[in-house]
Amino acid sequence: MNLNTLWPTLMESVEPLSDFALDKAVAELELETGGMTWLWAICLFGAEPFSTTAYMRIRPYGSARVNETRFASAVRQGMLTVNSQNEYLPTEKGIQFVKKFLQVAEASIAHLRPMPIAGLQNVAGYGKRLAEASLATPEPPSKFGLIRYYKNLHPGQDASLPRLIVHYVGTLSQYRDASHLAAWQDHNLAGYVWSALTSIWRDEANTPEALHEEMGQTVFSRDEILGALHDLVNRGWIEEESEQYQTTTEGKRVRQKAEDLTDLHFFPPWVCLNETEQEDLLSLATQFRHGLKDITES
Repeated sequence: MNLNTLWPTLMESVEPLSDFALDKAVAELELETGGMTWLWAICLFGAEPFSTTAYMRIRPYGSARVNETRFASAVRQGMLTVNSQNEYLPTEKGIQFVKKFLQVAEASIAHLRPMPIAGLQNVAGYGKRLAEASLATPEPPSKFGLIRYYKNLHPGQDASLPRLIVHYVGTLSQYRDASHLAAWQDHNLAGYVWSALTSIWRDEANTPEALHEEMGQTVFSRDEILGALHDLVNRGWIEEESEQYQTTTEGKRVRQKAEDLTDLHFFPPWVCLNETEQEDLLSLATQFRHGLKDITES
């Protein structure tokens, strides 16, 4: 079984379900634009104090400036407070809001049946085994976000099967993120600069304007995008030609090496499933995707 086929299929099958749940909760509770930043911070750090720097060690691809603004907004709303070390802490109001948000999100998908119950049970079972094997794997060495995600957002074994599936696949996604971070962080550059390289490497955006739109015009300024491109040019990883940027031979080597290292960290726990089980999961994930599409489009 090609795990580079199985994992994207599983992720792409479940991701729309997760997005649907989050969108429902955002709309019902009228969460402000950018509010997911402080909401996820409360989920990941719980009652422990955190700084913008600590948050971005887990979610490094955003803007420290914008994240700081969003945390300040949460303070004004009474969702967060600030201690004497200028670290953020959730208030009781913030904790209760997060609990309500997660309850609404779960309720929005609990009744969905994109496939027969037996199939959902099998997907959840495989997901749990993969998630627990990933948690038990020593690599990559820093899995703070992964461990917190699994522990603090676990809905309990009595939760609905769709919610459990979202949680286990979400845990795997967090592990993939941790694996990828470990693969590039030694290059000593900001996360959004790495994101710019990735977009150019994948031929998703090749101009400053396209990168600005893809990476978020309300998150990054045009000057920040130009600065990222300047950094990448100076490293010899990209070059400009006919007003478009493309990766150099060295840039392709660096980015592909990070992809290979990501796989090297991410896939070893998957041996907890034998070849037959991996093939079964691929089939189930495909059925799940088709069934979910039928539900959402009906």
